[in-house]
Amino acid sequence: MAIAALVLAAGASSRFGSDKRLHPIHGQPMLARTLSLYREVLDDVTAVVRPDEPAIAALVAAADCRVIEAADAALGMSRSLAAGVAAMHADGLLIGLADMPYVRPNTVRALVAAMQRHPERIVRPLHKGKAGNPVGFPASQYHALTTLRGDAGARDLLAERTDVFVVEVDDSGVLRDVDRPEN
Repeated sequence: MAIAALVLAAGASSRFGSDKRLHPIHGQPMLARTLSLYREVLDDVTAVVRPDEPAIAALVAAADCRVIEAADAALGMSRSLAAGVAAMHADGLLIGLADMPYVRPNTVRALVAAMQRHPERIVRPLHKGKAGNPVGFPASQYHALTTLRGDAGARDLLAERTDVFVVEVDDSGVLRDVDRPEN
């Protein structure tokens, strides 16, 4: 089963006050750190960005990842998700968020392994009873992902599912997003 990572990086950083994708985390831009954790595990990593962002596209390319521009990213996370999913051809996608640079590579490995063992199920990490990100989706869910609307991403799709395979992880990074510089 070919699994790729899709990192959503087209947000406007409105609560952050500046472009958080460039905010330094342990000496490197947040987006670069996030991409590197997926590249440590997967060969096929793609970032979805807003159109006309040459500096961000260069950062993604320098991380040896592919860039997809979401023309209607301003309409919410679901549109970025749809643009990314529509351009992918893997058997499964591990969908992560650019502002979650603290997920451990071992967690990514565990999720990928679960996706390979359960190729028709959505796979999600759980840390101390709380569901987190990234989330793995089989190709059978791609159409549903491309029809979502609003800024909730796949949250609504996940809420209506009872067959999600949960992977218990000892990784608080699956819950920790960076919405403000002090995070």
